Amino acid sequence: MKIELLVSENEVTVVSEDGKAMFRSIDDALAYIKSMVNNNECIRSSWYIRVPLMRILGILAYASDKGIRGVKEVLLNYLKANGLSESNVRVIEPTLQALGLVNNGELTEDAVKIGELFRKGLLTECARLMMKMAYGNCMLRSMLVNYKPGNPESLRAIGLRRRDELNYTMQLLDFMISGGLINCIESVNEFLRSKCSKLVCGCCSNYLTYYILSRLLSFKLFDYLDLPRLGYSPVISSEGIFLMHPNGGDKVPVVSRIIEFNQANYTPGLRELVDSIEQELRRSNVNRAVLIIPFTVNYGDCSVGKVYVSTYLKGVFTYSKIYDPHELTSELTIN
Repeated sequence: MKIELLVSENEVTVVSEDGKAMFRSIDDALAYIKSMVNNNECIRSSWYIRVPLMRILGILAYASDKGIRGVKEVLLNYLKANGLSESNVRVIEPTLQALGLVNNGELTEDAVKIGELFRKGLLTECARLMMKMAYGNCMLRSMLVNYKPGNPESLRAIGLRRRDELNYTMQLLDFMISGGLINCIESVNEFLRSKCSKLVCGCCSNYLTYYILSRLLSFKLFDYLDLPRLGYSPVISSEGIFLMHPNGGDKVPVVSRIIEFNQANYTPGLRELVDSIEQELRRSNVNRAVLIIPFTVNYGDCSVGKVYVSTYLKGVFTYSKIYDPHELTSELTIN
């Protein structure tokens, strides 16, 4: 894709195969170019899934184990070996294609690699590679930005309607977002919904933090961070979790800790933890941040879960609140 940037005294012009676009500042022009490049990276713009996640991974693992690359051969052999009808090919093949796992009738190298990683039990690496593949599908990329874990309505809002399509898409997104830690989904649900909560494993920190952040988003949150009310979305990556502008030029880090307090008076311990995080932010010259600290308080026979949330702006905490987990199982408006 050829792009030219023409700068004159009063305007900046971007020339591409799609025509010309004029801007008043070079920053706006560069943001436009970046969005063009990002959109151009999408290879597919439609979504289709009629197969559960474990079936997809099982097929890729079978292909890896048998050393077969031809899609038709893989599917027919796999279905026969598992006592399943050959008619399943008509829904499995387009599902694999939508995920970018097929090219010219053969499984891609990445598809075979995903199968190998799954077969070896390397779920985090497997999920990371699937996330990379997902970004080649414009619609799936949009889902990763807009999906609120555990909430099918966030997918219905962007066009998914069939029950199986919703369930299988949620399985896939949860797997990628949790970093392949499938048990995190059950663990997080227990923390958020049970009267007595177990401390969520630190390995599930990213998934739990992303889950909570996706339910906290409101105009007020952006006001506390001095951000424009539209445009920023939660993003999860190997680097961590951020509120990110779609142009990618600005991102707000989300700092998370998971902790257990063994006494009912947890306030001093929580304050000490928040103070230590504040010092880290100051040392790192961080201007804006969101703090999310899920924790449990041991009351003897029962540990109760809570979530501390605060916003940090220019050296000052502009908002803080402790939520009961059940408040985070539906949409929230920050007051």
